[in-house]
Amino acid sequence: MKKIFMFMAVFALALSFSGCSILETDTESMMHPPLLSIEQEKLNDALKKVAGENYTLKYPKNGETNSAFIFRDLDNDGTDEAVAFYSSVDESTRINVLKNENNDWVSVYEAAGFSGEIESVEFVKIDEKSPAMVIGWEGEIGVYRFGKNRIETLHTASCDGGVILDINEDGFMDIAFFNGEAIDRSFFTVLYRGENGIVLTDEIIVNAKFDSLLSMKTGKIDEGTTALFIDSIIYDGVYLTEVVTLDDGKAVRYTLADFVKYEDEEEEENEVSSGTIIVVGSNLGKRGIFLRNTEVSCMDIDGDGIMEMPVEIREDYANKKTDKIYYLQYVNLVQTEQESEESLHISEKEALSVWSGIANPAGGYLFELPEIWSKDAKVSIDSASSEMLFVDKDTGEVLLKICAADKNDYQDKYEDYILVAENATKNYYVKTFMEPENKFYIDPETFEECFNFI
Repeated sequence: MKKIFMFMAVFALALSFSGCSILETDTESMMHPPLLSIEQEKLNDALKKVAGENYTLKYPKNGETNSAFIFRDLDNDGTDEAVAFYSSVDESTRINVLKNENNDWVSVYEAAGFSGEIESVEFVKIDEKSPAMVIGWEGEIGVYRFGKNRIETLHTASCDGGVILDINEDGFMDIAFFNGEAIDRSFFTVLYRGENGIVLTDEIIVNAKFDSLLSMKTGKIDEGTTALFIDSIIYDGVYLTEVVTLDDGKAVRYTLADFVKYEDEEEEENEVSSGTIIVVGSNLGKRGIFLRNTEVSCMDIDGDGIMEMPVEIREDYANKKTDKIYYLQYVNLVQTEQESEESLHISEKEALSVWSGIANPAGGYLFELPEIWSKDAKVSIDSASSEMLFVDKDTGEVLLKICAADKNDYQDKYEDYILVAENATKNYYVKTFMEPENKFYIDPETFEECFNFI
C-alpha cells in the first residue's frame, strides 16, 4: 500500500499576526460556542453597568471563538465565567470578568489591559491551580490567573512571539517567549512550574528570530530528556538547529556542534583540539555541523521516540546553481558504548547516524539511501523530464530515477515506475535500473519505506 501523506502544521493551532504570536501545542478546543442572543443581552447589560453606554467590544484577532465574550471556568468552581475586552472613550483596552449568579450575569472584576488590539487569548494549565489566561497584545504578552474574584498577573513583557509546550514533561504546560532581537538574534525565556511556584528563567540568546522560524517541535534528546527543537533561517538560504532544555531551573541552549569533541590524530586520545569531524568518511569543519544549506527540520525520522537532527554531507548542482540536491544524515544523541569511525565523538554520548539519504527541498521530500550512495553516486535533474537521476560516478550508469508527477498529467507513461507516495497534487514515482549484484542495489519493495515528505 502506497503512502498517502497529509500536510500538517508543526503546531495544532498556530496564530500568526503582527503582535505577540503565541503558538499553542494543545489540540483541545479552548473556547465554547457563542451563547444564545438572550444571554448575550444579559452580558451586555452587565457590562454597561461598569463601562457605561459608550464602549466598544474588542474581539481577539485569532482564536476559536466568534463571540465578543470568551467562556471558561477560570477559578475551577465548576461553572464558566465570561471574559470580555472592550475600549471606552479613552480608547484603552480593558478586561472584564463576569459571573453567572442566579441566572444573571454580574461583573466581578475590571482591570486595565495593554493598549492596542488583542491578538489572541489562550487558556493554559501551568500548575495544579486554575488555568492561566495567556493574552497576546500588540507586541506584548500577559499571563494571568483568576481566583477569588480577582486577576493575578503572573508575567507581562514585550514579546515577538512564543510557544506553549510541556518542555520538561511534568504534565503542565510551559510558555517559551521570544523577547526581542539582539543583533539578529533573540532573547529567550521560559515560564514554567517550579518547586516553589511559577518561575521565569533567566534570558538566554538564541540565533532564531521568531519571524524566521522554519519549525519548532518538542521531542526527546534521549530516553530521559525532553527539549524544544528550533529550526530557523539565520541567513538567506542558511539554516540552523538549536535545542533548548530546562536544566535545574535554567534554560540551556545547545547546537549539535556543542556536543562534538574535536580530535586530531597528532593529539592524545580524547584531547580537544581544532581537528575535523568524520561523518561517513566526509570531513566537516564546525560550520558543517553547526549550519546547513538544506531546508529541512528535526524529526523522529526512524520512529524510535528520539528526535533526530539533520547534518548536511554534500550538495550537488542540478540544472542551475539555485537548484540543488542535498545529501544529508539525521543523527541523534544517544548514550552508547559503541565505537564507530562513522560517529561524531562527544562527551558521554555519540551523535549516531540513523538515516542517510538525499533531501530535495524544491520537491518537498526525503529519500533514504545506503551510505555508499553519498560517496560513489552523483545526482542531477533531467532538464527534459524534471526527473531526479542517480548515476554511478565511475561508470556513468543510471541507477535510479525519482519523479514528482502532477496528478492532472497523463499517468500511463509511468506504468513501469513504482508509485511510492502521493499528496493532494502529486504522485511520486521511483524507477530502478539496478540488478541485485550491483553494489548500489536497493530492494524495490523498500522504496515506499525510503520516502518521506519534508
